[in-house]
Amino acid sequence: MNMLSNPQNQPRFPNPAGQQNPSGQQNPPGQFAPFISKSNLQIKKNAITEDYKITNQVLGLGINGKVLEIYQKSTGDKYALKMLQDCPKARREVDLHWRASLCSNIVRIVDVYENLYQSRRCLLIVMEHMDGGELFSRIQDRGDQAFTEKEASDIMKNIGEAIQFLHSINIAHRDVKPENLLYSTKRPSAMLKLTDFGFAKETTSHNSLDTPCYTPYYVAPEVLGPEKYDKSCDMW
Repeated sequence: MNMLSNPQNQPRFPNPAGQQNPSGQQNPPGQFAPFISKSNLQIKKNAITEDYKITNQVLGLGINGKVLEIYQKSTGDKYALKMLQDCPKARREVDLHWRASLCSNIVRIVDVYENLYQSRRCLLIVMEHMDGGELFSRIQDRGDQAFTEKEASDIMKNIGEAIQFLHSINIAHRDVKPENLLYSTKRPSAMLKLTDFGFAKETTSHNSLDTPCYTPYYVAPEVLGPEKYDKSCDMW
């Protein structure tokens, strides 16, 4: 991978709690305030291969790109790498995911690089590695054995906290589904985190949603209708 200069159009990031964010709304106080103190992301211009060893192991396929397993050379720690062809839509995805990853129930972005890959301008997003796999896979593995009430309530709590944080900073995910919910480890009690912001969009009273972005079988009814909809579609 060759080094690519850093364009001027970098992602925007939230201001401290209580101050206005780019949408003109105040950032969330209370339980989410500690997350807002995270420093701004610096998109790196050097070749990612200087810092990470990239493998051919495919961890998953997102809406806009595949996810590979990589290792940080200085520590040997394992991470996940998502590769997106650079375009305004990809930059929006990185912007919103970075802002959202301030929440502990959302997969964390570690680094972002701008490189040329196979003669194409790409954004390379380094994320925490989720060893526990998808919620969808755990549901399949259970077969006819249902989750206990406690297990189901823990799952819904993790999902609800992720969505609550997103909505508090005026982001609609628009693709909440078992395949986009990953466990941090293989332990039964592992934390569940939301990922894949390919359909995400910032939404305010002046910026409603009208594009029918969805995955079949999971889509909220209002998304398919002729009228505009809002971030409550994530609760379906």
